[in-house]
Amino acid sequence: MLRKYLLIAVPMLFAACGDSPPVTTGPDAEIADLSDRWEQALNAGDVDALAALYADDARVLAPNAEMAVGQEAVRAAFGEMVAAGWGGELTTIEAQSSGDLGYNVGTFVLETKDGGLVDRGKFIEIWQRIDGQWRITNDIWNSDAPAAQTAATGSTALIGVHEVGDAAVWLAAWRGGDSRRNQFKRHGVVDVRVFQHAENPNLTGLLVEVEDLHAFEAFLLSEEGAAAAAADTVDLANTTLLKEVR
Repeated sequence: MLRKYLLIAVPMLFAACGDSPPVTTGPDAEIADLSDRWEQALNAGDVDALAALYADDARVLAPNAEMAVGQEAVRAAFGEMVAAGWGGELTTIEAQSSGDLGYNVGTFVLETKDGGLVDRGKFIEIWQRIDGQWRITNDIWNSDAPAAQTAATGSTALIGVHEVGDAAVWLAAWRGGDSRRNQFKRHGVVDVRVFQHAENPNLTGLLVEVEDLHAFEAFLLSEEGAAAAAADTVDLANTTLLKEVR
């Protein structure tokens, strides 16, 4: 079920996954069972149950973000997923332990409430038995999606920052099968990454890779662009737009 990044939420297009090897059986199945509890907690939207599976000094190694440490890091990373209503499935490929140390390797699929694909990837968890209970001490995951196009391919990077009227409405526009991403792609955009401030959810931003800058600028100035911004509670007059400098 999930592992994306999240301090900030970022949807993408994904490659299909192959078949996974069978889950380890025997004593090490205990760790695989705990991974199932992780999945159940996320699907239930229970941040407390998620955090309880981690050590107090657990390291969170989310993609495209600095390493973070501790329970607050755990709650920040996965609390964003819970707040977004995301769920999904974890599949254990291999779970092993020796003494008080163990690991779990697997794949994940992250989805929206309506079944839309958010991300697909793989993860490694390091587990340690602490005071008789298995806890995750290190958690790293990343996407199967190809890296976004960069300036080397001829695209231009833009950053847009705005304080929206309703963060929930704005985020919803970027999710699902017919999201704002599809509209942007019709106007010269090849990739969009979505950001949200941890303490002020209405402070949001976009990192946009634009293949046809003129087409995208025309869209922003059009009635269609204005209608999209209004629907997403974005005030274009108070939006800061930064262009990549090479």
